[in-house]
Amino acid sequence: MAMRAATAAATGFFSSPSSVSPRRFSSSSPPASLSAGRCIRRHRLRAFPSSELPLEELNPSVDLLRKTAEAVGDFRKTPIYIVGTDCTAKRNIGKLLANSIIYRYLCSEELLEDVLGGKDALRAFKESDEKGYLEVETEGLKQLTSMGSLVLCCGDGAVMNSTNLGLLRHGVSIWIDVPLEMAVNDMLKSTGTQATTDPDSFSQAMSKLRQQYDELKERYGISDITVSVQNVASQMGYSSVDSVTLEDMVLEIVRQIERLIRTKAMMEAAGKPF
Repeated sequence: MAMRAATAAATGFFSSPSSVSPRRFSSSSPPASLSAGRCIRRHRLRAFPSSELPLEELNPSVDLLRKTAEAVGDFRKTPIYIVGTDCTAKRNIGKLLANSIIYRYLCSEELLEDVLGGKDALRAFKESDEKGYLEVETEGLKQLTSMGSLVLCCGDGAVMNSTNLGLLRHGVSIWIDVPLEMAVNDMLKSTGTQATTDPDSFSQAMSKLRQQYDELKERYGISDITVSVQNVASQMGYSSVDSVTLEDMVLEIVRQIERLIRTKAMMEAAGKPF
């Protein structure tokens, strides 16, 4: 009964546009880094900072804004869906991308946590009522795709059935592929556990996450674009993935979106469906 009530509450939440809190949105005005009279110290934000950063703190550099405008100028109003293993890097990348292309940002998992009462409640909901969780994800995707200029950071429910995968075709889906070791460390930090002091917890979490990753990677791979932290590190000539920054990741996403736009234009010119 409790899980049925949770499903109904979450589905009703997504069905009502007014219930989506505006605090989850990035501003439609230019980022603070471009505001007149403002001088913000720039620093390289690592792709894996110690915590998730507030949306308003992820201001793109002028160089990133310029490159983004040149690459995706004709891309406006197309929703973007971020999929992949949930971690702070995935969410931070989604936020910086949204601020770079002047899009709204939402995280479906955060919305569900809000309505269900936190991370533990959402975890219990997923484990005890997978069908209900997928129904909520379906309803959320249906409602949020109509919002247009949106970066939506999706939960795994977005790729777990054909209905939800079909809804992702209404926009551009991007798989952020992160090293599992970093995602596990991220997960343990959220519970106050350190891998160096509790190797057993790390091993158990890694085993669980690896199984989940193996089950979903083919579905993640259906995405229009794949951006791997390890590949970006290699392309940039870094000796370690620790050197990869959020801007490195967003620039690679922008390059691939630009490539996607060119391919679509060529297909349309040739009279072929894209």
